[in-house]
Amino acid sequence: MSRKPDLSFFGKTKELLYLQSYIRINDNTSAIVENCRQIYECTDVCVRLLTGSFEIELWGSGLQLSSYAENSVEVRGIIEQVKLVSRSTRRSDNGGG
Repeated sequence: MSRKPDLSFFGKTKELLYLQSYIRINDNTSAIVENCRQIYECTDVCVRLLTGSFEIELWGSGLQLSSYAENSVEVRGIIEQVKLVSRSTRRSDNGGG
């Protein structure tokens, strides 16, 4: 018996409306994050951005935001690490919604 794929209405809606976030990293000197909802933190060593499903952390040195337009953010500096944290995991760790 063949198994039918799990298709989520909301997952497909996000995909069709381009609500998923995209990260383009150029060497280790810049990153562009598209479909960013909020800049949560910005220091010279850490930039935290909120998207629909994830919190994106960029770690490095000399980090700065060079542009924020049309829900896109460009981070410049020396990028050493990129970390994705599911927002649902973050909410459950904090004990709330």
